[in-house]
This record gives sequence, C-alpha cells and structure tokens, in this order.
Amino acid sequence: MRPVLSFAAVLGLAALAGAQDPKGPAPRRLLFIQASGYLYVNPLTAAPDWAGPPRAAERFAAALRVPVAKGNNQLFVLTDTSAASPHPTRAAVATALDRFCATTREQDRAVIVFSGHAIERAGGPFFVPLDGDPDAPATLVPVADVYARLDKLKAAQKVVIWDVCRHNPDRVRGRRDGGPMSEGLFKALTAVPAGVQVLVSCSPGERGLEYVPSGLQTGSAYLDALRRAAADEFAQLGPADPIPVDAWNQGAAKTVVAGAVATGARGAKQTPAAVGTAPKAPAPFDPKAAPARRADLPEPPKPPTADVKAVLDELALPPLFEADRSQVGAVPFAPDALKGTAPDVSVEEVLKAAEKYPLRAAVLRSLQAVREVWPRGGKEAKGVTPLAAPVAERTKKTISDAQQPLAEAVLRLEAELEALRAVEGHRAKETRRWQAHYDLTLAEVRLRVVVLNEYNLLLARVRTETLPDLAPGAPGWRLTAGDKITSRKEMKDLLAAAQEGFEKVAADHKGTPWEVLARRSRATVPGLRWEPLPVPKATDQ
Repeated sequence: MRPVLSFAAVLGLAALAGAQDPKGPAPRRLLFIQASGYLYVNPLTAAPDWAGPPRAAERFAAALRVPVAKGNNQLFVLTDTSAASPHPTRAAVATALDRFCATTREQDRAVIVFSGHAIERAGGPFFVPLDGDPDAPATLVPVADVYARLDKLKAAQKVVIWDVCRHNPDRVRGRRDGGPMSEGLFKALTAVPAGVQVLVSCSPGERGLEYVPSGLQTGSAYLDALRRAAADEFAQLGPADPIPVDAWNQGAAKTVVAGAVATGARGAKQTPAAVGTAPKAPAPFDPKAAPARRADLPEPPKPPTADVKAVLDELALPPLFEADRSQVGAVPFAPDALKGTAPDVSVEEVLKAAEKYPLRAAVLRSLQAVREVWPRGGKEAKGVTPLAAPVAERTKKTISDAQQPLAEAVLRLEAELEALRAVEGHRAKETRRWQAHYDLTLAEVRLRVVVLNEYNLLLARVRTETLPDLAPGAPGWRLTAGDKITSRKEMKDLLAAAQEGFEKVAADHKGTPWEVLARRSRATVPGLRWEPLPVPKATDQ
C-alpha cells in the first residue's frame, strides 16, 4: 500500500505544479461552489476532506491550469466537504460571487462552478445552496441573479459550469430533489447574456450521474470528465489563449458516462451541453500586470456554541436511510437564538427523578429507543438492497428473519408513542425548551413508525413475490425511495400528523436548532418502492 500512496502523492504534486504555466501564470481564476450535505433536499455523493483543504477543487483547478501559487492564488472554494472551507450557504454564495466579480480584472478568464441541486419554481430557476429549502424561494440562489452579475462583469472570458440534477442510482435518498433536468430549467440555464459561456451537465430528461468517490473528483461524473478533458485540452495552451469551451465540453461528453457505468450506473444517459459566446473584443493579456487581488471569502463555519450543541446532542438520532452528512451545527444561528431556553436541570437529573419530570423522562426514553432500534442508521454501505431475480427460497427466509427484529422495533416505537401521548397533559407546565423537545420528538417517533411499517411492507412483497414486472433480461430489483407511502390509511394519517407537528415546531421556534431539525424531517419522503434494475447492455457484460 505504501508505494501506491507515494505514487498518488507524486501525481498530486505534479498536477498542482502543472497549474503554474512555465511561460507565466495564465490570467485564469476559478470560483468552485460545491454543495453536497444538504439540510432539506437529498444529499449528494461526495467524500469529505476534513483532514485538509478541498482536494477535489484543487485538482480541478490544476487541470484548468489556474494559478495557485503564494501571491497569486486564484482558486476560491465554497464546499461543505472541508472544515477549512466556507460552506456554500445562500449568504456565503452571494458574498463570494460579489467579491469574486469585484476582484476580477478585464484580462482575466473567470470560471464559476455550481455543483449541487438546481430546481425550477414559479419564481424561476434556482441553484439550491446548502441551507436552501425548495419551499422557501428566499433561501435559494436565483440563476437570474448569477447571470445579472456576469452580464456586468468585465472580463476577457466568463464561463459558468452547472453541474446539477445530480443522482446516484445506487443510493436510497430520503428527501426530495429537483428530479431530472426539465425543459424549463434547461432553457433558463442556457439563456445566457452575451459574452457568457455556459456548460450544463445534462440535457432535458436526464440526470447528472454520480458514482462512488474515485479519489480524484468525488461523486460527479461530469466534473470528473471535465477535469480529465481539461488535462488534455489545456496542456498546450499559452497564458494568452482563451479557454476552448466547445472542445472542452466535447472531450468531457465522450467520457462523462464511462465513469458512472464502470461503477454501476448502467443504462444511464447524460448529454452535456455548451452554449454562449465569448466577449467580442477581450482585453489583451498583460504579463506585466499585477495578479488579480485575492477575493476575501466568508469565514469557514465555527463550531456550534455550547447551548446549540447541547440541544443537538440531546435530540441526536440516527439518519432515516443512510449516513447523512447534513450539519445542523454549521448553520449560523443568531447569538440570541436560544434566549430563554437554557436548561434548568441536567438530563442526568431528569432521569434520576423521572416521577418529578414525567414529560422530560418520556422524551428522553423515546429518543433512546429510536437510537437503539433503528435498523438503517448508516449500517448499510449504500442504503439499498439489490434483489436478484427469480426470488429464491433462501432469499425469502432471509427476508423473514429480517422482519422479526423489524416487527419488534415497530412495537417498541408504538409503545413509546403511546407513552408520549400519555404525558401530553404536562406540556403546558413545561419550559419552552422541553415543549420544543416534546413536540419534535413526538413528530419524529410518528415519522419513524411510518418508515418502519413501509419498510416491512416492502420486505413482505418479496416473500409474496408481489414485485414489479421485469423487462426481459433484467437481473432483478433494487429498493429505492418512493414519492408516496403505500401502507394502510392509519399510517398515512400518522404521517400527516408527523408533518403537522414538524410544521408547528418550525413555526414556533424560528431561528433555532429546533426549526432546522423540524424542517429537515418535514422534508423527508418516507415512501419506498422496488424498482426494476435496467437490462444490462452488451458492453456492460
């Protein structure tokens, strides 16, 4: 293993060194905005770089030959995969765009990457920042605002990359996303001002493919393809040469699906597009000019304050479907967000005197029950269960064995739900802190009971072989997220009650961790379904 690691390190150093053109640094700069651990929509595939700077962005910049030397570092990164980077919240994205444009010179060739979700709403198309809620347009980044900034920007070349509509077919996602690229979203992304060039990761009806992190460009098949194409197309460029956008896109289009197919996204199609034109009379390259000054980005998120951390620790639960990197603690809460909610006694004291604090004790017991019984708390590598066709008797036996602890978990959480209801009469006498804890926990347990019942129903369909029909040659099914639950009416009513509870918590505790936790759970789509696997192509064999 050691020689491999050493070799990889040499490659990394060589790539970064290559960013410094031997003929002189090119007047290029890159703003790399990557959101993945979303709060209110489906998270994206990405590997965290918590030990150091965001390597994915550095390698992308190296392929584009963007200067990163001391005194002339033209790489600017917003990503939630690195503790050393500002996170791409809405406020941070707006600030970074303003400062990046303000420090760009007329001779510069500016590239901006938006990697994440994009959606179309009545108010137009939006990029979804880390803290963006599709139901709250004010929390989103309007595409029109981005193009308005670039329309006014004086630069030799202005390139925007929309790496959006991302999807990993090998992972169950428990929250919403914007779905495939729509006609309206594609039209809006490609309606660019004069003098702006745009690359879009996919065409209408398609998705931006994801795959397990490769160690080079994590998650995004398109960004990986662009990085590889740039390493080829940009190698011979001189400092004064423009970025060959069309050739760059064509090179990426040839390989964009290959990386995803190699790791399981068979049958996928992704057609990147390039539109727009470069400025008609760009400012000439002046090698004697001082480098563009460094744009001051927002500060990386600070650790949550002690009072915020205490609330999050008390309410911490396993993720619904798979490891969830969304970081509520990274949200910049107002200094007085928890004013008037300080604990009057410790959790330990509550548990020791449960008869004195019946509501509090019931909340803590219910939270602990969820932690102990939850079967899908990141223990499965991909959160998906492939099922081969035809269904073998051995498979049915395995399913039957899995349903027993699942049924026990349902019974335990239903008992906790009854225990919570039984102490509801004590709520009015409680502090604001414990009222919020109670309301959120009650809604959360309701949601978890629905999800467990839905999961159990899907497993039962394997035993009874009531699965969707397969196309000839299809190898089987996989468990994936569904838009609606298929359980009995009782579960649908319980889900409605859970969602109403989350909405109440969010409305009653604005600007607090309870609001964020409630809105995140409210965004959950608890439905599951068996989806036929695609028929392998001849090249997939």
